Amino acid sequence: MEPRKHVALALALALGLPLGGCFGGHTAEVQRSQLPPLPDPITRHTARLVIQLSPEGVPDSQCLAFEEYQTLCFVGVQSAIEDSLADLLWPSFPEVKLRRHGDELEPGDYLVQVELKLDALPPDASRYGWSAGAKGRWRVVRDGLPLSGESLSTRSRGDFAYGSGLGQAAGEVVDAVAAHIASVVVRLPEPEPRQPVLLPPVVLKNSYAPDPGAAVKVEPSQAPGEPNPAGQAKSGKPAP
Repeated sequence: MEPRKHVALALALALGLPLGGCFGGHTAEVQRSQLPPLPDPITRHTARLVIQLSPEGVPDSQCLAFEEYQTLCFVGVQSAIEDSLADLLWPSFPEVKLRRHGDELEPGDYLVQVELKLDALPPDASRYGWSAGAKGRWRVVRDGLPLSGESLSTRSRGDFAYGSGLGQAAGEVVDAVAAHIASVVVRLPEPEPRQPVLLPPVVLKNSYAPDPGAAVKVEPSQAPGEPNPAGQAKSGKPAP
């Protein structure tokens, strides 16, 4: 029998669980994958980029409850999406910084704000196993002016068992969200492109080429039975 949709707040309170933590039940740590670099074109921006994920918008521990199932807690959510975004965005910006409490923005900073909640989705007609889902929104602003932003949702493959294995499924949706956000941000136009700094010329010398003065003259090879031209020149007679 398919379980009913969870009611996280009511069941968490009934079980005495804080919303940000999980005592007992399953712990599914969000797994990171090796994300490939974003393809060109990528804009080279001149100002730094700051990533802001509030504990309310992206709780690092997100617990869910289903009837007839133990409580499931996704852990490491915030750090996973921060790391994925930083890895993808640094080629486009001179500095990528994670904003912590009390950090001040500098004039010209790009600020990426993300809200994201994870979910565990039971099997359905198209999936024989459990999957992880994610819903949220994001935006990027500069000096208080919004540049881009969207609401988004995604869902992982549906071939996971309920429990800790859903940490891999959660990693899929977190990386998918980070890759999409980064693909938009790295292509934002740069209104004040930095002029390239002229570097001094470099004098080159091929250190692997042989010294011309040390070249050795090689005599032509002599086939067996043929006269030696060098011998004829010295003695005036054919070489024996």
